[in-house]
Amino acid sequence: MPKFFIEPSALRTEDGRQQVTITGEDAHHLGRVLRAQPGDRIKATDGRGNLYEVVLTVVTPETVRGDVLAVGPDQAEPALKITLFQSILKGEKMDWVLQKGTEIGITAFVPFLSARTIARPAPNQYAKKQERWQNIVTAAAKQSGRGLIPKVYPVTPWSAVPSMLAGQFTLVAWEGETTCSLRQALSQREQPTAVQLVIGPEGGFSPEEVAVLVAQGALSVSLGPRILRAETAGPLAAGLLLFHYGALEPAPSTLANNGR
Repeated sequence: MPKFFIEPSALRTEDGRQQVTITGEDAHHLGRVLRAQPGDRIKATDGRGNLYEVVLTVVTPETVRGDVLAVGPDQAEPALKITLFQSILKGEKMDWVLQKGTEIGITAFVPFLSARTIARPAPNQYAKKQERWQNIVTAAAKQSGRGLIPKVYPVTPWSAVPSMLAGQFTLVAWEGETTCSLRQALSQREQPTAVQLVIGPEGGFSPEEVAVLVAQGALSVSLGPRILRAETAGPLAAGLLLFHYGALEPAPSTLANNGR
């Protein structure tokens, strides 16, 4: 059953029935590509954690309408909210992190500049970069059936990063860490509701940068004895976090009948 994102404004109640209206590219995809017909069923998520089962009543390339049959929480979203602070990477490496991180289940991304960041867009390009990255995340969220579209924050200078992390459960992956593994750090912590995961650039963090974050309460962790590429570390660590806390189990259906 295909799944589509809808705005909350796409829902309305008429004659005691809750209805959904889909327009734009998704309507075209349903009508022209999937060749949907009235009577077909789809799933729709409002990006706020709610999932709807919908039976289609009208299908055109411009507008698709349907009646809501059932509604429930969208179990595609992990209870653990991971924000990935990723030092900006060169070219397609950053795109890869955003795409794969979204598929895995990361909730938000904060691209930032650190001492060894190689890719440094001009400040007048920040907004364009953020828009492009958000489009990548949006497409990945739709493809992977997410229950929400992760947010990509504006490009952030290093000076602002420590204060953003203060008081939060923060893990800094650093190849210079020799005493604390990710497993050890997680075994000492009861299940959190949110984790801030910090990953450096191609050249890694400087010891001084790690020290600043640790002084704010962050935990420096090793991801193993092998040196990982910068674009590998974030998605891998996020996947390990979700696995450790049981967020990669199959999701049961929680849709409740909507009176039909």
